Amino acid sequence: MAKVWDEISGRFYRVLFEADRSVVLDGAKSPEGRFHHDGQPALYLSPSAEWAARAIDVYRRAGDPPRSTVPLKVDRAKIVDLRKASHCAALSINAEDAAIPWRPQRSRGDRADSWKLAEVVRASDADGMIYTARSARERWHLVLFRWNGSGGPTVAVTDLPAID
Repeated sequence: MAKVWDEISGRFYRVLFEADRSVVLDGAKSPEGRFHHDGQPALYLSPSAEWAARAIDVYRRAGDPPRSTVPLKVDRAKIVDLRKASHCAALSINAEDAAIPWRPQRSRGDRADSWKLAEVVRASDADGMIYTARSARERWHLVLFRWNGSGGPTVAVTDLPAID
């Protein structure tokens, strides 16, 4: 399989329940998500606090406990950028598969198309990928499949205060 990726470093944000702040680096709690299943590791991040908050809007429910936005520093992640045709072509993937809503597929008992795409990226030896928001293509997010060990990038809480 082709090894196609860019290296990315910088500040990213994750929104989570305040009670979960101590496990902010543990990744997704749910065994299934847009780009992970069967308990695969996945850390979903956004390059701005606003975009991170918008990304979880669909999951917010009345009566949810308070949430916090935690700034994180990502260092030297090898990522496949689904916005780049050259990355997609090299891996024979279609970036539009990332935009297919995964939850309706799962409710029918189908395997999510976004999982298939993520598995190709995982197999490419990339640490994760950049994908666009379904609701606004100018917004993008980062999902890491490995971090803080096993050859993946370093991710740490920054010394900036959290945004609540």
